[in-house]
Amino acid sequence: MKDKLIEFVSIQLDKDLKEPLYVQLYEQIKLMIKQHLLSPGYKLPAVRSLAQNLQVNPSTVVNAYKELEKNGFIFSKRGSGSYVAEQVINTIDELEENNHIPIDLTDDLKILQGQKNVINMSTISLNPDMISIESFKQVVNKILERDKGYAFTYQDSQGYLPLRQSITQELAKKRINTTPEYIQIISGAQQGIDIVARAILKHGDIVFVENPTYPGAIAAFRSCGAKIIDIKLTKEGIDLVDLENKLRKFRPKLIYVMPNIQNPTGISYTKANCRRLMGLARFYNAYILEDDYISGLCYQEKSPIPLKAYDTDDRVIYIRSLSKIFMPGLRLAYLIMPQVLAQTLLNVKHISDIATSGLTQRVFDYYLREGLWQEHLNSIRSVYKTQFEFALRMAKKYLPKDIDYLKPQGGLSLWLNLPDRLSASEIIEKARNEGVIICDGAPFFVRNAPNKQIRLSFATLSLAEINTGIKIIHNITKY
Repeated sequence: MKDKLIEFVSIQLDKDLKEPLYVQLYEQIKLMIKQHLLSPGYKLPAVRSLAQNLQVNPSTVVNAYKELEKNGFIFSKRGSGSYVAEQVINTIDELEENNHIPIDLTDDLKILQGQKNVINMSTISLNPDMISIESFKQVVNKILERDKGYAFTYQDSQGYLPLRQSITQELAKKRINTTPEYIQIISGAQQGIDIVARAILKHGDIVFVENPTYPGAIAAFRSCGAKIIDIKLTKEGIDLVDLENKLRKFRPKLIYVMPNIQNPTGISYTKANCRRLMGLARFYNAYILEDDYISGLCYQEKSPIPLKAYDTDDRVIYIRSLSKIFMPGLRLAYLIMPQVLAQTLLNVKHISDIATSGLTQRVFDYYLREGLWQEHLNSIRSVYKTQFEFALRMAKKYLPKDIDYLKPQGGLSLWLNLPDRLSASEIIEKARNEGVIICDGAPFFVRNAPNKQIRLSFATLSLAEINTGIKIIHNITKY
């Protein structure tokens, strides 16, 4: 083990710095990997040995290793240790990895905490003022009266059976035919993505993702040692030419997509795009992970059809987030499991947290059975449609003509593409100085983020705040 520690004698951790020790350690090991001082397959020192050598708490090393694994620099083998991962994700040598640790937007909020009239255009979480507390309180009381202490017991790891039955009936309205046997209740969509990644991916497996895409999915795939290849997006959906070209070169285990109101772009796939995607996945034998995170907030007359509805050979793993438009803190979602993967996914879920909150599941089941869920959706959809249309009008009125954005079918944000004369980082900094928090587009890219995208959300804003925020952005970005 001493031989292993020789490579780490140059590491110096400064306890007087504001930066946490584990972050310092993470950055220094990452640099050693990028400089090829630690080659792929190199076994890192055991946690306790390195902690003793650096004279730090073992938790410092544990946290640094976790961050390195999350961002694809190392991978772990149970009972064996941690190893440096292969950094070249595919054979296209000109693609240089540019890993992003997702930006913590709460830092901006902390900076502006003492100021008045801060306009938060970064969050896409449901506005707490829209939640009907009285209705929720009545449902909880009814559940407690009906189920008493059983409402707090552990549920079956797969989920509360009556809820799975209710969800099955709801899915039939979306042309998805399944049974409660293949529905898995999960604690939020992020857990679902992580469960799928751990269930079917091995170190070195290839995953295709849209570019840009959800940073939480990138982190989950990297934590399993997967090699991530990005596929372009068009206004019609995933770029089928780019997809097919890369399918010929690589054989992905998984294709991760958001066909309806994609995060962050707001793009929705056309029916033709969906059918062609399914055909390509079938021909090249790849599973598809469909992340349906916010289709409930579609403002068109007809509800969007999930990609799962086009699935004729059980290869789409469908995740539907409920907490995003119900009550975010309750962490509730579900996934539809292909029959051949059902037991494996169930096993990983059990290891993850045994079971999702029983009370939350019983409450949501009551919402579905009594029609309260549809009432809730109609209510918040009506309010957000007004804000959505107002935000589009203000964007058209105030934003410079050379800032490009797509009109999405729904959702809680607009994705802006900036011209050459503007940079995202500069706009974000200037907006912060004016009391407006904007979401940087960089973390949504797998690599080589262009510094040309920002996301504007209206989720928690009044019409007056939307107006003021976009006016401020106008003043920052005008010619």
